[in-house]
This record gives sequence, structure tokens and C-alpha cells, in this order.
Amino acid sequence: MDFFDSLIRMVSSLAIVLGLMLALAYAARRWYGGRGPISVKTPLVEVLGTGYLGPRKSVALVAVAGELLIIGSTADDLVPLGRVSDPETVRRLLNGTGTSEAGRPQDDRSRAIERG
Repeated sequence: MDFFDSLIRMVSSLAIVLGLMLALAYAARRWYGGRGPISVKTPLVEVLGTGYLGPRKSVALVAVAGELLIIGSTADDLVPLGRVSDPETVRRLLNGTGTSEAGRPQDDRSRAIERG
């Protein structure tokens, strides 16, 4: 009989602890309303596009803290190639309308891209 009494005590204690944890999680969610330090609405770093140049070599357009950076990536290294500074070009790239039908940029690239 001692075994069953111990088992019932252990299971009921576990149920109480789990119930308290769930209640605290529910209260924290209601209190913070999804604004807590854990929930992040927008990512800090976002890869907008990648072009592959060869095996384990690529160029990526990356949005970091409101800036657009052009990054070269190899198997061993990340190399900053430049940044897009023209606000109109940034807006078009983020909207997905940065190139014409022929695949060429719509405006002067030397004005829109600064060497990093």
C-alpha cells in the first residue's frame, strides 16, 4: 500500500506544479500581450535575395537594421561588397520591382550602390 500512496502523492504533486506553470505562462501572455522580450515581430537580419556564383560562392542582399548591404559569401568568409544607399532603389528592391523586363537595373547603378 505504501507504493500506491507514494505514487499518488508524486503524481498529484507533479500535476500541481505543471498546473502552476501553465497558469503562470497564461498570465504572462495576457499581461505582456505578445510584447514581451521573447516575441520579436520583425527579424533584425533578413536575407532578401541570394545569387549563386559557383560552388559555395554567392552574393546576398541583406537588410540589417534598416540598411541594405551586399555581402559576398564563400565557404570560409563573408565579404562586404557594398551597400544600397539611394532611398528610391531601396524602396523598389524591398517591393520587388528593382529591375526592368530585360533584367537590367532601372536607374544608374553607380548612384545607388556604394562600395563597402
